[in-house]
Amino acid sequence: MATIQRSGGRITVPTVIVASVLATSGDHLTADQVIAESARRQPGIAASTVYRVLQRLADLGLVEQIRSAAGATFYHLLETPHTHLICAGCGAVSDLRQGSEAALRSLSAHILREHDFELEAHHHALLGRCRACATSSHQRRHASIEPLGDELTGNPSDPPSA
Repeated sequence: MATIQRSGGRITVPTVIVASVLATSGDHLTADQVIAESARRQPGIAASTVYRVLQRLADLGLVEQIRSAAGATFYHLLETPHTHLICAGCGAVSDLRQGSEAALRSLSAHILREHDFELEAHHHALLGRCRACATSSHQRRHASIEPLGDELTGNPSDPPSA
């Protein structure tokens, strides 16, 4: 709250509620989740108010907005900028581990050198599949490709019937 005051912002009831929702969650929340929890804590709070508070906190650098390739935007209190991983299967959001962040910085430097393009990976999430979804989709793909039975293909050793 001190950062908001230092920037000349006012500490309003909705600001306290939204910041509290984000601080106590420990998760990456969609705006709808922040709105629902804010309304549970303060009945009557308008969704537009929550959106404005989220935007103001993001503008102040206190909240990070993570845009997934799937379309959803997630919010969380920002301690240090970092990259997120979002599972395209189940929607789980996780933080990229510290060692992997270093590898991503190295990749970003390479892209800058080779393509004269500055990658801002911490503003977007990397989309992929978590281990559970990757394993289950792999199993589903292979389970759905069942061997065709003799009644459909005929036994290769038998000549086709006329």
